[in-house]
Amino acid sequence: MSHNNVGMQFPDELTFKGYAAPVRIEGHVHDLEVIGSIPAELEGTYYRNSADHTYRPRHPNDIFLNGDGMVHMVRFEQGHADLTTRFVRTKKFELERQARRALFGSYRNPFTSSDAVREEDHNTANTSVMLLNKKLYALKESGRPYEIHPDDLTTLGETDFDGQLTSQTFTAHPKFDPKTGECIAFAYNCEGVASDEIEIYIINKEGKFTRSERFKAPYCSMVHDFLVSENYIAFVICPMVCDWDRVKQGEPYWHWDSSKTTHVGVIPRDRGVKAIRWFNVNKSVMQTHTFNAWEDGSKLILDQFVTESGWLSQFPDIHNPDAHELPPFGERWTVDLSNDSDSVEIKRFINHIGEMPVIDARFAMRRTRHFWFGTNNTELGPMLEPGPKGPPFTCLGHFDEQENKLDFYYAGPNSSPEEPCFVPRSPDAEEGDGWLLSMVGRRDENRTDLVILDARNLSQGPVAIVKFPCRVHEGFHGIWVPSTQK
Repeated sequence: MSHNNVGMQFPDELTFKGYAAPVRIEGHVHDLEVIGSIPAELEGTYYRNSADHTYRPRHPNDIFLNGDGMVHMVRFEQGHADLTTRFVRTKKFELERQARRALFGSYRNPFTSSDAVREEDHNTANTSVMLLNKKLYALKESGRPYEIHPDDLTTLGETDFDGQLTSQTFTAHPKFDPKTGECIAFAYNCEGVASDEIEIYIINKEGKFTRSERFKAPYCSMVHDFLVSENYIAFVICPMVCDWDRVKQGEPYWHWDSSKTTHVGVIPRDRGVKAIRWFNVNKSVMQTHTFNAWEDGSKLILDQFVTESGWLSQFPDIHNPDAHELPPFGERWTVDLSNDSDSVEIKRFINHIGEMPVIDARFAMRRTRHFWFGTNNTELGPMLEPGPKGPPFTCLGHFDEQENKLDFYYAGPNSSPEEPCFVPRSPDAEEGDGWLLSMVGRRDENRTDLVILDARNLSQGPVAIVKFPCRVHEGFHGIWVPSTQK
């Protein structure tokens, strides 16, 4: 009797070897080694999500984004730190584990899946995490949230919030209003297939959906992130587009189409989609991730990272297959709501490459002073070889707009920080006074650390390094949950 073990050998491709290789370890480490001292103010838990392939993909050139959701949790308690890692038990995960091989195909493409699962949900729940009404969720924008237990990361199941979520999808980038406690969220490709419809949700702090309504975008676009100010919601529609006929032919779900221009839709939070206004950006650019939105009189200001190419390390340029991905820069887009002009004023306000932006979330939806992000700085250390997401970060950056000053933490030779996470020193500390947490890949050692930095003094180096005895997979987005919020 023969056995099919092809599922246990990963392809010899960039996504599946070296520091990017699948880790697949679920476990717990009690009392991690610490260099320095964990600040007494850090009492709580850092959660972050990652894409960690469980099995050899059906198609060897599968992309990084298509891995299974693996949540990493570091709990800080009285100067100690514990690590827990666990896969999210999605329907996809359970079916493939039962079969002991990959059944689902390329990223968001059911036509490349096994016939046995063609109609099943392909959600990997691998992008970010959300705490809402004291419940923890793993999020992926192509599916509904999965609730996971905040103490041990066991999966409690997929949710539609007791029937309140009508879409088959839900954003991986919800926003929280620090004044009202409301969650502002959305869904695009609402039925799980390519469409130009977007649905917005206003959810109160008790988890009740107080608004749910749809509008049409100028075209079907990847809408990975969005912006919310005190009075407005803004969507940037970029020419990373989906053509369902191409998907049916087995081609990638997204492609970059530079023949299309970029649009900004602005929705008043009090009046909803009936009052939407569209503004035009007369070039093809892509919003990667957002810092914040705020208002200055009649002007709405959108602070975000923007690139003049698509995400070409993951998805092709339909007109130029040899095009290279360009780095994002911090841009400030301004629309004036007091007149009939549909133009957008654009200026670069962080003149340094960057991605994975973060602010002090207590000051979201109004003007902020402090901005943090992942970056590179060749004056401090050389660039690293590109990985499956493009060039890894070597540094974290801090921009103090009031002082017009950039400060950097360089992680060290062959070390790669990931998305920073800001933690205030206390609930009433001034903006930016606190700590910056980041996972750091120690590539020479095939191991991961978590570094703790003084958020306003990155160049001073870590106040503590929490050492993991092994590597955890490179991740995407995370959150800090104080012990008082559990």
